Amino acid sequence: MVNPNLGIVRTVLAFFVFLAVLVSSNGEPAPYLRVSGESDGSRRLELASRTLVSPEHKKLKVTLLGVSHVGDLSFYNSVQERLDAADLVLFEGVGWGDGPSKAKPGKTSGVGELQDSLADSMGLVFQLRAIRYDRPHFRNSDMSLRAFTDSMSGKKSKPDKKKVGEKEAGKPGKAPPKEKEDLAAQEVMRALSGDSVVFSFVSGALKIFGKSPKFRGLMKLAMVETLGSIGGDVSSLAKAAGPGMEKFMRIALEKRNAIVIKDLKKILKGKEGHGDVVVFYGAAHMPDIERQLADKFGFAPAEEKWLPAFGVNPKEAGLSTLEVNLVRNMIRTQIGRLKKRVAD
Repeated sequence: MVNPNLGIVRTVLAFFVFLAVLVSSNGEPAPYLRVSGESDGSRRLELASRTLVSPEHKKLKVTLLGVSHVGDLSFYNSVQERLDAADLVLFEGVGWGDGPSKAKPGKTSGVGELQDSLADSMGLVFQLRAIRYDRPHFRNSDMSLRAFTDSMSGKKSKPDKKKVGEKEAGKPGKAPPKEKEDLAAQEVMRALSGDSVVFSFVSGALKIFGKSPKFRGLMKLAMVETLGSIGGDVSSLAKAAGPGMEKFMRIALEKRNAIVIKDLKKILKGKEGHGDVVVFYGAAHMPDIERQLADKFGFAPAEEKWLPAFGVNPKEAGLSTLEVNLVRNMIRTQIGRLKKRVAD
């Protein structure tokens, strides 16, 4: 008999695709995400930490450390160790100011709550629960909330005079202004703010079914296989998902990457003495950042390390061959439909 938990896996598959878009790699240079397999059937998600150097800037090395939003505690411990060893860390966080929100426990956005539930359902931890951002050498290198929502709504925003410490810091997902709103983009922002009924349902379902070891195995398998199936075709999938998601991804990648490059340019021209800089961002951002560093400043990869984020052994999780094949076929079918929609 087919495991009834597959029904819940099918329900959250759409969110897996959304999350995959956020952490998957996109185009050249080499990707920052890969899925590896073992002879025993195990599948593992790995993320790259790639160090770049330039003959023009011999006193500075830049490490692009891709991250996923859920993973094993050992993964985040390795990440924290690398971040703490750096002279400067440029990290992502729309509207965070100098760090994540210090709101009371449980007061998180819809996506934050869902990611917490997703992590718990797989026996993993959520990035914001595992990484310590309260380090003096950590610097936010991202858009303010106002700039992000104005970009989503099509409204031109004035340059921020003071990005760090703004009142809106730590409150990602606020809906864009009513005037001149882009309805498709607004729907995306509503989902991110937790107003989506689907997000609420998925979060509740994950809390209930995540207590089952077998379900945890199914969830891990589904997420790893989704990321593996998507590969580097993120732009096409975002386009297939609709104008709201396509616009969201363009802003989330291009405009936010531009801020990182601007900050790195200041460091290269300045005299702050930062010899070891780490860019701590989602893996989707890294290929474009690496390309710009190569084109504008002559940086090239000098060292690379792959960190295992999490994995699953189907046999140890109690999953039958039938269940494994059903999950894989279900994911490939969904991804195939999205790709076909783009081709048509």
